[in-house]
Amino acid sequence: MKIKIIGSGFAGLSSALYLSRNPSNFITIYDKFNRVQSVGAGILIQPSSMEVLRKLNLYDDLLKRGEKIYNLVGINHGDRQVFLTSYNDYATQCFGVGIHRSTLFQLLYDQCKTKANIEFKLEREITSLEDQSLFSDLLIVANGSHSCLREQIPIKQSYRLYPYGCLWTTIEEEYTVPNTLYQYLKYSREMLGMLPSGVDDHGKRIISVFWSLPVTSRNTYTKEEILKDMKFHLRHQKPELIEKLSQANYSFAVYADVYMKKYDHKNIVFIGDAAHGMSPQLGQGANMALLDSYFLNKVLTESDNNVELALPKYTSIRSPHIKFYGQASKFLTPLYQSDQQLYGRFRDIFFSIAKYMQFSRNISSQILCGKKTSWIRNKEIEY
Repeated sequence: MKIKIIGSGFAGLSSALYLSRNPSNFITIYDKFNRVQSVGAGILIQPSSMEVLRKLNLYDDLLKRGEKIYNLVGINHGDRQVFLTSYNDYATQCFGVGIHRSTLFQLLYDQCKTKANIEFKLEREITSLEDQSLFSDLLIVANGSHSCLREQIPIKQSYRLYPYGCLWTTIEEEYTVPNTLYQYLKYSREMLGMLPSGVDDHGKRIISVFWSLPVTSRNTYTKEEILKDMKFHLRHQKPELIEKLSQANYSFAVYADVYMKKYDHKNIVFIGDAAHGMSPQLGQGANMALLDSYFLNKVLTESDNNVELALPKYTSIRSPHIKFYGQASKFLTPLYQSDQQLYGRFRDIFFSIAKYMQFSRNISSQILCGKKTSWIRNKEIEY
């Protein structure tokens, strides 16, 4: 089967790896850049997608290059612990893995290069699904949340930019508290995230730093003003950390909420952020992309590469999981990124109480692990 993939992110590369296991498949990956690369800071790999990486024989590499995360802690501007979400509430010895985006990308890309039935065509920006070079048995669109290709198919959909984005950077630093992701909060307008992200190519431990900022006013803040606010949140940390943040270079990321009623049309399927982009607040973007690739390969294998049968089944299997996390993202994001101070006050009160309730902690950890599919039923994804 001839397969074309638009986009070489996590969704595109992992799909190519899975589909290349069938020797009758030949996969071509298109990317608009002149070299295959990943841009961004750290990501949090959840238990839901670790199984996907295990099946790709990348689990050991993930643990070698990443940092195990056992807890997520939120501290507000009054030094009060707002929330504590522990993977241990879901299952004993459960954890997430903080890893730099480019590190995981390189693990996937290096495997792709070893496959004789995967080829890359670079500097090829695809702007039309009518492009003759896309003629294939299966076309996979995996070029991100800002893809211009969605609107070219007759599927009910929506695309909305989030009002808040974030500045991000990566610094070399020994962790103040190992195995813990920290969020420092001031109402819902200020949020500083500190994610241990494993080791870089030189074996040095790194932290990914995220600073929430309104998209419309990102150019009105000076670096000095932002650092002043960061220093307030990190006032109890060692001075060396503050110094490294002042010397770091920052990039800005914009996020979008993407909804599609279904993900398939004829022989075309949308996966990853191109199909269901959401806020990074729940830390599920990379995990969703990896799960998409696994289930797409699963339905194709079970249908003997019958695309007409497989793609509708893919939509049916993935919809409940994606719908749940899309709704959760829309609900939770304003509590952390909003101009409404009241939202932040509500969050602080609600989660400060909920963290002492085992039932609430169980639900929070289940959502964090990326496996929940329903608000009502206690049903998880099935591999």
